[in-house]
Amino acid sequence: MRKAFRFEGDMLSSSIIKAALAWARNGGKIIALHGIDENGNCTCGKLACRSPGKHPISDLFPKGQHSATSSAVQIRRAFKNYPHANLGVILPPGLVVLDVDGPEGAETFKKLNLPPTLSVRTGRGTHHYFRASEALPKKKVPLAGIDIKDNASGYLVAAPSMHKCGRRYRVQRGETHVATLPADFVRSLVPSVTRTARFDTVAAFKAGGRNNELTNIAGSLRFRGLTETAIAGALQAINEAACSPPLDADEVERIAASVSKYEAGHEAAFGWLGDVEEDDPQFLAYPYIVKGAVTVLDGNMGQGKSTFTCAIAAAVTTGRPPPFVDDIEKGSVLFMSAEDDPSRVLKPRLMKAGADVSKVRYQEEPFTLDERGLTLLRLELAANTPALVVIDPIIAFMKEGTDGNKATETMHFMVQIDQLAREFDTAILIVRHLRKARADHAMHQGIGSISISARVRSGLILAPHPDDPRKRAVAHAKSNYAEPGPTIVFEMQSTGPRSHPHVIWHPCEPELTVGDLLAPPDTERGRPPKERETATGWLESVLRKGPVKKKGTSKNCPEPCTAV
Repeated sequence: MRKAFRFEGDMLSSSIIKAALAWARNGGKIIALHGIDENGNCTCGKLACRSPGKHPISDLFPKGQHSATSSAVQIRRAFKNYPHANLGVILPPGLVVLDVDGPEGAETFKKLNLPPTLSVRTGRGTHHYFRASEALPKKKVPLAGIDIKDNASGYLVAAPSMHKCGRRYRVQRGETHVATLPADFVRSLVPSVTRTARFDTVAAFKAGGRNNELTNIAGSLRFRGLTETAIAGALQAINEAACSPPLDADEVERIAASVSKYEAGHEAAFGWLGDVEEDDPQFLAYPYIVKGAVTVLDGNMGQGKSTFTCAIAAAVTTGRPPPFVDDIEKGSVLFMSAEDDPSRVLKPRLMKAGADVSKVRYQEEPFTLDERGLTLLRLELAANTPALVVIDPIIAFMKEGTDGNKATETMHFMVQIDQLAREFDTAILIVRHLRKARADHAMHQGIGSISISARVRSGLILAPHPDDPRKRAVAHAKSNYAEPGPTIVFEMQSTGPRSHPHVIWHPCEPELTVGDLLAPPDTERGRPPKERETATGWLESVLRKGPVKKKGTSKNCPEPCTAV
């Protein structure tokens, strides 16, 4: 259960970085905004800046509010590199701010007769903070001079940012608690106008495909230049007439809002490379697990893949790195496990690894990553922005009917997973089992199409240590963004027959290669000498008089022969 929001401590600090970290600890997400210089100009350098002191620093937050973070590492880095930056906050769920602007807004706010609450003085008005006991409507009745901000409506410039007028945002004296927004006021925000239309098509879209169909229609309308309001109106009408059963109206509004964020026409699909901000690859755990991309861990069943991923997840939740990396990003973790029971396996295993389980989310409802599943995952990432997502095993989450061995189907699936990692700047670690047959390349040894191996940016293979069966080794088989790391070595120890094992790390072994891990034992290489001799003698007798057709018989070989 999410803890109650409290506006206190460092949230009241005059230090931007302390305030930013406090907001992040209380469920907010942070964006570093360009600040105001000593001449009253925006630090972006544009004299005619349309939003001075209020727009994101693009090299740190290239996707604006979609790049917002709760990572303490990223927050410290951002405000250390830009000490004069302003603070942008995406509010925690359940918190609402009425942004009152100028005399007109003050007059409107006075007439609302809302309860006294904590407020912040801005450059031209006031921010009034409220708790929301129920969700606000997506579309709201406009209030003159007042902008309503919540978790779904972008970021808020927060104290102690500097306004272009030269004044800082300051918490006002007086009320110190955050009041609850009255239910009748929330209901008054619901627009009374309803959209209606008539269509001849009835129940054309069935459950399971409704989101996808409406998203495709919305995309087509957006491509033609329609606005969010127009798209939402069309979708609501189509939803009522053609979906069986109709989607919830709020879900339709979310589809329209999501699609409307994209540019109309070809501008959404193409851009100028010169406008792209260069960025260095980032790692959750250098060089093994990449941020904003997908990493794969391959290994046979029962060899410790889940124990290893839990050890990594535990390190993320505490910020204490394992000995084979210098540091690891601290944050929350999302587990999507098709095999591990959360109460009997996942939580005990994480606790054994020393994890802070209060920072671990898990998939409670079983679902595959079809259109609905990807939407659920996207909403979860938007709400909690985990530093690490574990999908174990990846094959189990492919939508029903997907052939995991077909490159075209698997590549489309992997592209969607990779896009989520990029969009939310999170590290996604997928787990695969190894196939029995020997492959020509280590990265082709995992089950499924080669498209999985092609799409990941880092590939790890876990196997028993060839010199000590008690140990496990994790070797780098693919590394696109850095030199491969030395092979990780660990041991699993248990305190009893019913106790989950814990990991004991051993020194890395750079000389141990992925080829060493996948090579069969000497006793399994080739055929035993006696069988080889028998086969050689038989082939010599069959081929003594010359070549034999691949499919045929001879007097020396009365059965169909496969020799060449």
